[in-house]
Amino acid sequence: KAVVSTQSTGDGHQSIKLLYFQIKCLVDRGIILVGHNITRQLKFVNIHLPSQQCIDTTDLFKNSLGATHSLQFLCPRILEADFVPGPQHAALASLQLYEKFLELKRAGQFEKTLKSLHSEGNTG
Repeated sequence: KAVVSTQSTGDGHQSIKLLYFQIKCLVDRGIILVGHNITRQLKFVNIHLPSQQCIDTTDLFKNSLGATHSLQFLCPRILEADFVPGPQHAALASLQLYEKFLELKRAGQFEKTLKSLHSEGNTG
């Protein structure tokens, strides 16, 4: 597990170059990046990764119409834990959501969970 810092150094251009270098080093080593909305965030800084090396938890839990949910919505319902704001907590929650996704898939419970999640999301 690795954490890539996106905190600004004051020079926005320099911090994007550093972020790009950090991510490139991880990707070159075969690391898989997991995050919530990570695809959109990487696109914003013009970083494109092979789909097999980037797992976006917004994509895992979206409905058939493409609607997605926030971490604040998903954490209590999928992880049974409140979401704590902050980049490190978001990274950890994203990883835990991915692990729960895999667990639900293995147990054959993912579709049922997803259906329940979306019916709750449509009424709330």
